[in-house]
Amino acid sequence: MADEERKLYITKAWVVIIFIYYSIIFLVGAWFSFDILFKAENECVNIFKSALIGSVSIALTAASIAYIRKLYKLCFRYTSLQEEDDQLFLKRTGTIVYFCTRPIFSVAFSLLVVATLRSALLMSSSTENELEAGFIYICMITSFYVGFLSGEFIKKLEEKGSSKFKEIL
Repeated sequence: MADEERKLYITKAWVVIIFIYYSIIFLVGAWFSFDILFKAENECVNIFKSALIGSVSIALTAASIAYIRKLYKLCFRYTSLQEEDDQLFLKRTGTIVYFCTRPIFSVAFSLLVVATLRSALLMSSSTENELEAGFIYICMITSFYVGFLSGEFIKKLEEKGSSKFKEIL
């Protein structure tokens, strides 16, 4: 099925409800992800429980990003079975959500950067890892690029993720 033939089969009210639903999922997932990252260095933390909560919360965040993106693309790229005014509403809504969510997506990508860099440090050293100022700088520099190029980052995540899953399956 070509992209030009894709249609959105839901009303404008449902589009708004779904955007709100995924926004709530994003906020909850991001909140718990931040919480786990802040508590990860605490010696009193239950590692398995933190890993489980952190994994679920970052997965919720990632899924909400993917489906918000999918829905706003459908809104402004594809036609709907609605009346002309409703189609215009959906295109406007998709465009607004596109521009409003990109900075928010960058927050989640930044979480991924920090967690990745921290895990790389932990895996590469056999001694106790005391973080230094350099860690802050590398996280901030990398997060700047991830935020600035969030659209490209999403595309690369899709490409790499799809190819990795094809290798596994």
